[in-house]
Amino acid sequence: MPQFAGHWYSGRAARLVLIETVLVGLALFVAGRHVHGARQIAALIAAAGCVPAALYLADLYDPQVMRNDRSRGAGALKALGFAALAAAIFGVLGGGLPRGVLIDTIGIASVGVLLARAALVARFDERGHNRVLIIGAGKRAQEIARLIRTEAYGEYEVAATLDPMQDLALPQTEDQVMSAVGNARGTLIEQGIGPQLVAVEDNKHETVAMAPSPQVVPGAQLIVGPGNASPMLLQGLAAEASVHAGQRTQLIASIEQMPLAQVMQLPHAAQTVVVPARTLGSAVLELRADTVVIASDERRMRMPVEELIRLRLSGTSVFPAQRFAERVLRRVPLSLVRPSDFAIGQGLTSPLSSAVKRVFDLLMSGILLLLASPVVALLAALIKLESKGPVFYSQDRCGRGGKLYKIHKLRTMKQDAEKLSGPVWAAQKDPRITRLGGFLRKTRLDEIPQVFAVFRGDMSFVGPRPERPFFVSQLKQSIPFFGLREAVKPGITGWAQIRYPYGATVEDSKNKLEYDLYYVEHQSLFLDLAICFHTVKTVLFGRGAR
Repeated sequence: MPQFAGHWYSGRAARLVLIETVLVGLALFVAGRHVHGARQIAALIAAAGCVPAALYLADLYDPQVMRNDRSRGAGALKALGFAALAAAIFGVLGGGLPRGVLIDTIGIASVGVLLARAALVARFDERGHNRVLIIGAGKRAQEIARLIRTEAYGEYEVAATLDPMQDLALPQTEDQVMSAVGNARGTLIEQGIGPQLVAVEDNKHETVAMAPSPQVVPGAQLIVGPGNASPMLLQGLAAEASVHAGQRTQLIASIEQMPLAQVMQLPHAAQTVVVPARTLGSAVLELRADTVVIASDERRMRMPVEELIRLRLSGTSVFPAQRFAERVLRRVPLSLVRPSDFAIGQGLTSPLSSAVKRVFDLLMSGILLLLASPVVALLAALIKLESKGPVFYSQDRCGRGGKLYKIHKLRTMKQDAEKLSGPVWAAQKDPRITRLGGFLRKTRLDEIPQVFAVFRGDMSFVGPRPERPFFVSQLKQSIPFFGLREAVKPGITGWAQIRYPYGATVEDSKNKLEYDLYYVEHQSLFLDLAICFHTVKTVLFGRGAR
């Protein structure tokens, strides 16, 4: 996953954007050679631009959506259909393009897009582009493996896991081999976190091997009992494995003589292969691992520092668990964070970056206020006509460093909505919200008056959502590191606002904090521009509003 200006982004999505942009440009070049006049050229460019625009609005550059749509391509076909319809409208507005030009342009671009996605996205196997060797055997290693399986969306796959307690230079006994592979006297098929790397005894050579799995079926299988038996994992000492000089032999103990029912494939269960190696570097080479993740639970664990340095010099990426998780998730998972992780690193701000951000805040707020002023005036009149009370309401919010300031918004609730209940989060179909207020909250139009707080310097255009002091005091007691979001000014929009829906519980606040902490650590002008760009789609589709 590449990094630009401190922000991690999906390499697969970036390649797809680049290739499809080239394909759309090629379609314009091939089909638009007979177009003349500025109006027709502009109409044809706008029509061709409908193809990537429709794909973006359908979230088809999001790694998760791309992966879910890869088998049938239904999402891509629907998006291209809407693109063709929008392109036809631009063609009409263009004053009549030459016959066949619009069809040729959209046709070439659409075929190119489908072929590109078939090559880059429609992968029917479960292998990722980047293979990861996890060093660790505890909860942190299991969490990293879980994140790769469930949230990497094909960008990464687990190559193997290595217990840091084992010295790869020393051979291990057969009991240690069995222990490293899995609980040999318990469940044979466990929550697979990739193959286990263990050292084995060899009469001729000392080697490091991927020990055979003590299972009666291949590693990615679940045994379903015969007849009316319910599905179960195979329990007990059903198989044994041993590795001897120059060869590997898998001894499978006999099971009760009964027929086995159908074997169902589990794509991410544990698997086992044999890889001769004497050092960590050799194991990485044999496993074709691109990344090594240090995920040991014990902070004082002795690590092979010299070997890790040599791996980095050879081009292999080496990350601690929390940094790797940031790279994959683009958020900071609190389950992997330690207090010292926030104490070490680059400065979170500088005079130059602060000046650039201030200019950006004033520029974007000025543009928003200029464009939205007529809309705000109309909405103010409608609010006054619909219900009693002021057009605007103000509340105290916590700013940078916990400093309190006044925030102003268009009123979306009935007057004195919290007179009896006190401060509470908004709920789905909240009876306090007016009919017009529901529309304003869904489209985020009630947020526009916050630009005046940006002009005063209390807020930024991009930053964490400003919270009320009542909730902040509670959340700081319930959620670790919650106060760190106050390291930057709150914003009208932000990374958490576009990546996570409206939060109305402590758990939601915890999840949003992970995105806020990512923004605090990776804030840059590029990330601010990306957030503003994605905010447009969030507003258009009313996502995450309540």
